[in-house]
Amino acid sequence: MQRQSEPLLPRVTSRADYVPLREDITMTWLPAMRAICQRHDLPAAPLVRLGGGTNVVFAIGQELIIKLFPPYWKREVQADRSVAAHIYGKLPVTTPQIYAHGELEGWPYIVMSRLKGTYLIHIWDTLEYENQRALVIDLGKLLASLHSLSIADFSGLEMDWPIFIQQRLDQCQQHHREKGVVVHWLDQIPGYLMHASPLYPPDYTPVLLSADLHHYHLLVEQEDTGWRLCGFFDFDDARIGFYEYDFASVGLFMMLGRPDLLSAFLQAYGLTGADLNENLTHRLMAYTLLHRYRDLNWIIEDLVANPSVTTLEELAQTIYGLNRVPNRIL
Repeated sequence: MQRQSEPLLPRVTSRADYVPLREDITMTWLPAMRAICQRHDLPAAPLVRLGGGTNVVFAIGQELIIKLFPPYWKREVQADRSVAAHIYGKLPVTTPQIYAHGELEGWPYIVMSRLKGTYLIHIWDTLEYENQRALVIDLGKLLASLHSLSIADFSGLEMDWPIFIQQRLDQCQQHHREKGVVVHWLDQIPGYLMHASPLYPPDYTPVLLSADLHHYHLLVEQEDTGWRLCGFFDFDDARIGFYEYDFASVGLFMMLGRPDLLSAFLQAYGLTGADLNENLTHRLMAYTLLHRYRDLNWIIEDLVANPSVTTLEELAQTIYGLNRVPNRIL
């Protein structure tokens, strides 16, 4: 009797199963990557793991990427693949081209082009203010381009924004309770979300959202005038919804406590000075609380790290604070 070959990939059913494997430096993913390469007639060397992300990602030389998703992330792989295909060649920067996709032992994967450039996260804090400002202006224009794309013929994502937001509102306090947030902050959440409402108008126009836009997912290249945006990737959190949702992540990760940069970004997107007010500040904080991956403890203790900030209203002002910036045109 022929002996059944050993599985190439581990069995996981939840994030708790997956995360230790992803971070274990002794775990070898190479046999699975070689199998994917063989399946699609791709060169199997050199294969180099790229770290830092949620998924297991390997580069095939300088031209291709294999992105392997855990088995329970069916929705995420569908979003990443469908959005990448929909926006390819339509934005002012390069985005990945999809070459192949499939499943290996229940693990979904995508083979896509490897983008050129330097990760913006690696240099952002080293840049002069004027170069940072130029980049956020470019980013505002890039986001406006993404939001302007037609979704009339796009069926890759759910069209359930009101349901999604209501679910996030209903689950918000429990989400942060499960993250270990203390009662002092938990008790403020329902009232603050009510104060920030309505989060979107009933007659809003749905757009394609990145839902996780920031400098981890952007590439830059150096020109005579400084660093400029050249690449945009990672769409597994994408969804259809209200455009303001995309402002919260970029404001939190790239421009925390710098409302002047956030103002420049938003005005480059197309907002007016009059739009940059306290109400928008609180809506962005509400969207931050509602995001399924945002950890309030991490925001308070690591990002803000200011013991004098004790309310969600103060936290919103510390992070976004748009009403603290004089209204001005770029």
